[in-house]
Amino acid sequence: MIQQFSRFVKSGAGLEKTLRLIQCVSQIVAALTVSSALAVQLTTVKLQLALARRYFRFFGFIDSFQRMSALLGKDGFSSVAGMLELAKCTCFGLYFILEDLTTLHAMGVYAVPWNGRVMDQANTFWFYALSFSVAGAIWALLAGSTKQPPKKNGKRKNQKTTSEKATTVKATSASTQVKQIVVDGCDLLIPLELLGWMPTGDVVVGSTMVLSTLLTAQDIWTRSKKMDLQGIEPWTTPMLREYYTTKPQAQLDERHGQLMCQEWN
Repeated sequence: MIQQFSRFVKSGAGLEKTLRLIQCVSQIVAALTVSSALAVQLTTVKLQLALARRYFRFFGFIDSFQRMSALLGKDGFSSVAGMLELAKCTCFGLYFILEDLTTLHAMGVYAVPWNGRVMDQANTFWFYALSFSVAGAIWALLAGSTKQPPKKNGKRKNQKTTSEKATTVKATSASTQVKQIVVDGCDLLIPLELLGWMPTGDVVVGSTMVLSTLLTAQDIWTRSKKMDLQGIEPWTTPMLREYYTTKPQAQLDERHGQLMCQEWN
């Protein structure tokens, strides 16, 4: 357990989720505490951790635009799922770039008068990206439920085995889509709160952040466990981790692009 936790926090995504969990817990306690001094301290912790987490996604736009390029060269406009994925990655890429432009201001190194306007636009694109992600997951869930398994000739035993495998894969895919809807639905409250479109308060936003953080951290924890069993170093890049821990091979490139658009949020 200790060794796995060590691998979890040594990975970039695992450490980022750990900091995010501490941040949202600090936000909740700061909102609920009756001590003004403690509230100020915890608010400082929250703001500093939020700034630290920005460094983890500083180059996130690269993966988003790589995914966009792959979709444009494949089937970005030939299907509803492809268009939703393309729109999501485009908005994520614009969000990352706009947020990066205000990093020096957030660090207190170089203050700019347009910080607020740029961050409002960044959070707007973040909201759009999460909305497209939720819509894409719902579409995949509905499309998957309407697909019929192909009929194959052969022995009954082989047909039964194939049917069981197809059912298992379908259930796993549906579970993944439902989890994605819950995670992105929870995270949607953050830009809505920041933009003032739907103020919900620090307690509600912090609580939904805890839920989404734990759900996404669960997947990273599982991957770190697989790496632990296979002896893969935690500093291995996300793409190589995916190649080492996931199969079949034909699905790896597409899955990597989807993960990179989501992993740092």
